[in-house]
Amino acid sequence: MIIVEQRLSDAFDQLPTIDGFKPVYDWGNKFQLLALLKSYENDKKSPYPLVYQLSNDSTQEPNKNTAETRLRLILATRNLQTELLNRNRWAMSYRNVLFPLVTNIEKVILRAGIFNSLPVYRLYTHPNYGNQENENFTADIWDALEMEFTEPLIINNSCINTQIKF
Repeated sequence: MIIVEQRLSDAFDQLPTIDGFKPVYDWGNKFQLLALLKSYENDKKSPYPLVYQLSNDSTQEPNKNTAETRLRLILATRNLQTELLNRNRWAMSYRNVLFPLVTNIEKVILRAGIFNSLPVYRLYTHPNYGNQENENFTADIWDALEMEFTEPLIINNSCINTQIKF
């Protein structure tokens, strides 16, 4: 049996730093996310950039060494400057952090040796998510991307490549 979250955790551990910060990968529902954010706050650390897996609908067949999963990832960075215009927000959060993070996730999927292909995905932008006008179940204000895989990601049981070049 393949544990999807463990395989993704092993793969996403390979992600390089962005703007001096190592991306954090985690998964679960909104209560788990709130607990994660609280634990980082208590430790006076930052969980950003954050790669948070919201869903995992996986299919596995007995005696097979693969799992198919449909993923929905939230890629988030904290930005408390709610008054920024989209042009500035795009330059700070999206161009410098979030889109490079998408590119690095693509490279991990293509080069880690545990994925059979890079499936098609959709990106949704959520600038200034959590300001006074938007309901947000997190305590932080995010600039975020939602990365929704429209085709299953096939994960195998091979050894992971820990020498990925970015």
